[in-house]
Amino acid sequence: MNAAPPPTIATWFVADDGASATYFPQVGSRSDAPAAQAAYWRCTVCFYASSIANNPVARHVFYTNTQVPVVDGIDIAELFTRWGVEVVTLPITWRLPKGAVSSWGNQFYIFDVLAHYAASKCDAPLIVLDSDCIWLKSADAMVQEIANHGALTYLLGFDEHPEGLVINGLTRESMADFLAANGGPRLVSTPYFGGEIYAASAAKTREISTRARALWPLVLAQEADAPREEAQFLSILYALEGVNGGGTANRFIRRMWTTFHHHNLAAADRDLTIWHLPAEKRTGFADLFAVITKNADLHPARNATAMGLHQLSYDRVMGYPRRSLRKFTRDLILKLAEKLKLRT
Repeated sequence: MNAAPPPTIATWFVADDGASATYFPQVGSRSDAPAAQAAYWRCTVCFYASSIANNPVARHVFYTNTQVPVVDGIDIAELFTRWGVEVVTLPITWRLPKGAVSSWGNQFYIFDVLAHYAASKCDAPLIVLDSDCIWLKSADAMVQEIANHGALTYLLGFDEHPEGLVINGLTRESMADFLAANGGPRLVSTPYFGGEIYAASAAKTREISTRARALWPLVLAQEADAPREEAQFLSILYALEGVNGGGTANRFIRRMWTTFHHHNLAAADRDLTIWHLPAEKRTGFADLFAVITKNADLHPARNATAMGLHQLSYDRVMGYPRRSLRKFTRDLILKLAEKLKLRT
């Protein structure tokens, strides 16, 4: 049997303008705000640096609808060129009509990415993650599981979203109704899979992309029980394509919350391949970005330790398992500043 080709590892960023912007809760502002966009660019640099350090032979691709900018004096386009990150400029065509959602309005861009990859005829497995993720290990075990299952799914159970809960406008039961109305099995509820990871073979990606295109007019028209965000749509597509619903990605990735009100970090997180840290966009990732770019002339595949791309560094900047006094103070000041801004 021939060994599977190295994966394509990707993330993406959509630069919204004033006409297309929606509110992004984790950065505390609209998606067209320069500070919010800068936060995502810092995350993106951290994402690729950590992946290249752990996956030096993988193909790394970055999808965006805009030019790659200079952030904090760092020319990210030049950095990506030296690191071997391919930049694909791709307009966003999968977007709900204005006013359909108030938050996370550009999340369907993942389907632009999948369509582009499907059309490329690349045979490598595809792993697309949110940019606020860092890699702790290589993707080798994930690639093997993709070969076994066709696609991996990150199951969000009732501990994350209780049974019957409305999740971004739909319940699991509503998703099941849309699934049944469009050729799927009749289920009491549809498992809800997190959209922070898409990991599938090239063949399965082509199937999912084709199915998504066929259903998109119903989603765009916001027919009854139609998905309102990408995770809902992916959950339905996985069911239609017969993808294993058991959470095959759960041993590789976890949504780790580090807010003052929701802290779920656990000892087992050290065994994960990927940490997803949504609440660290403006804090932990900013600190890691500063460490990485302090040595911007180095390369992550050859100089990971010097660039802060190791477990002790991640523990410190992300506050694992608990914040240091310095991080606690900084995070608290940011939180208080947000509350003061809301009151004024």
